[in-house]
Parts: sequence; structure tokens; C-alpha cells
Amino acid sequence: MARTPTPSPSWSDIPLELAGLVLLRLPALADRAHFAAVCQQWRVATKEVPLPAPLPLFALPDGTMYSLPESKPFHFPGCAGYVDACGDWLAFSGEDGFFLKNPFSHATVTLPQQFRVQDHRHHAGVRDRRRRANDGTGIKWMEMEDDPNRLTMCKLLYCSPQLVAAFVRVQRNIRIAVCQPGAASWWTVYMGYSFPLSVDMAFHQGKIYVIQEPWEILFTIVIRVHPGTGDPWVYGVRYDIKKNPSVAITRATNEDVTMKMFYLVELDGALLIVRRKMPGRRRVRPTLPETGIATPTGGNEFKVFRADPQQSKWIELTTIGNDKILFLRRRCSRFVPVSEEDMPGDRIVFMDNDDEDSWYEVGTSNSCSVYDMRDGKVSAFPPMVSWAQGPVPATWLFPQG
Repeated sequence: MARTPTPSPSWSDIPLELAGLVLLRLPALADRAHFAAVCQQWRVATKEVPLPAPLPLFALPDGTMYSLPESKPFHFPGCAGYVDACGDWLAFSGEDGFFLKNPFSHATVTLPQQFRVQDHRHHAGVRDRRRRANDGTGIKWMEMEDDPNRLTMCKLLYCSPQLVAAFVRVQRNIRIAVCQPGAASWWTVYMGYSFPLSVDMAFHQGKIYVIQEPWEILFTIVIRVHPGTGDPWVYGVRYDIKKNPSVAITRATNEDVTMKMFYLVELDGALLIVRRKMPGRRRVRPTLPETGIATPTGGNEFKVFRADPQQSKWIELTTIGNDKILFLRRRCSRFVPVSEEDMPGDRIVFMDNDDEDSWYEVGTSNSCSVYDMRDGKVSAFPPMVSWAQGPVPATWLFPQG
């Protein structure tokens, strides 16, 4: 009598614990997706095994994506045509209005299309105004009906389901605006303080912080909320760290220039500032002699500081940790955990030409590089591709674990 053949072991027979160990060695999002596609049991493992956040995706405005550290492009459905990004959200603007979309969860958040300012004085950039009734807070508001081409968003920050913040450019002034998501809500623009073009913000421990160049001034944005509607507005700005005396800005007309960029990012409950410094060549714009276009001429230097608002000072850090990589972008920066066995940590990944439109010309080439905090050396970082600088910049997308 013939023996019944013993069935061959199946990949699905791998214990959950072992599958988890394999997943922990897969920092790339694409590799985790391929793992989950093998069988139902492995798909379950990707949901049940606690995993650190994967490496970010690198996205181009035409929808081309790269799953780091791979250099093979792919297309992510529904990602083409974004106008901004924040964390795992992409921002879109079109006939259907302004909205955020999470390409991983497919969640969508509608944002207001109307802007208003507090009605207590004349505000530059508010050309047509319609007085609105007191909304119960003791404040009167004016609708901003300015030319949309003169009111544009420079950075979007998704803070919570009840709060979204943005830098908006009103004519040539940068203001901060906040809103509660929803088509019926309003963007409330704070006209009490004008920020320079070179500015960054972060949401840290329930508060919005802003860093202003070139003096490294740290602000807290004081938010108030309407008790009935939940709509937020900016009550004021508060100085936390006023100045770092060691920082100076170097500029010269049509000559060499020291180019500095500042980033705010959160790490392990602390608020950090990253200062990028590079030599460049500045060319004055004939129509705007006080501004210019600078081209980097080589070399990048990074310094990292931790904010100490109680002492009103920045404390320099010499390391960000061997188990972390910092991915920088002016509009979206984040630390990502890594395994030393898979990818060295204590490094900063950045875009050579970041989206500072007073410096870089549209059409110039761009690529990614990595700065090693241990020796200060800069090298190429995958994906080993370059792209043309455009009005909508490339971005990182940070999927959750």
C-alpha cells in the first residue's frame, strides 16, 4: 500500500513570533507590503506584531514614489497632483476645494476655503472686507476677499482632528492661520505679527511653535477656541527663546553668501532646531533688490540644538542617536528609528535644494544627500535619482507603523 506523501511545509506555518522577527528586519514600507502579500497568516502578522515606523516614502508631484532605500520607482494611486505634504497627509487643491488625503488609510479631511481676520484695525493685504456679526467671543471678524493669487499657503501643519495650522503669504508678508477642518469652517489669519519667508513650525506637546530666522527666535502660538463651534483662532504670539548671540547672517550683493536654513522637529519629547549652513553665490533680482536667488556652491554643515524655554536658550547636541535618522524638509521633518544592522543611524537625510523660493530657481536639479553626525561627511543617499526643482517640491511621506 502506497504511503500518503507528507505535505511540504508551507510558509504560512512560520510561527507568529518568527514572522515578527523577520518583519523587524524590514524597515522599507514596500518590503513589508510584499511580506503581507504572501499569505493570510503573514498579513495578520503585519497587523499584530508591534513594529517601528517604516522608512518614509520619497514622493514627486507627478505621483512617482520611491520606497527607501530602494531606487526603483513606482506609482502610488491618487498621489499625483499634490500641492503640499505633512507627515502622512498630502494636500490637494482643485474644483472640489482644498483637502488633505492620507494615501495609506485613504482618509480625507476637507479644509475651509474662506479666510477671515480679526476686525480691529486695517490690515495690509485685505482689500475687500465684509463685516461679520460678533460670534459670541466678543470679537468681530472680517472676511478676506483678496486676490487668491496674493494669498497662498507656504506650509501646512496637521496638528489634530480639531486643529490645522498653516503659513499663508498675504502679498509679501507671511502670516500664521489656523482652522478646524470642515468645509463650513474658516481659516483665521493672525495679522498681529509678520514672519519672514524663512520660517518653520512644529506641533509639540499640544502647542504650535515657530522658529524665525536668522535670529533663531522661538515663539509659542497662543490658540483660543470658540466654546460653541470649536473654531480656533490665534490670540497672540509669545517669545520663548529670543536670540542666540552666536548666530549671524552673512549676505553680500552679487557675491558669496552664507546660506542658513532652520528646521523645527520633535524628538523623544524634546523640541529641536536643526541649523543647516552652506556657502553659496547670491544674485540680486533687479525687480526686488532686497531679495535674491542664491545657488549653493558646495558643502553642508548641520548643527542640532535642543530648546530650553525655561532658560531661554538652545543647548547644542552632538548626536541624535545611533538608532535614529532624521529626514529633513522645510515643510515636513521627522525622526525615524533604524536598526544599526540594517542602516547606520545618527545621520541627517536632506534634499540638496530645499523649497526656499527666495534661493532656488525653478528648473534647477535636485537630489538627496546624507550628513553623518559622527564625522561631518556628506554622501549621496538613495534613491540615486535627481529631479527638476518645480513650484511644487518633492516630499517625504511618513506612514505610521
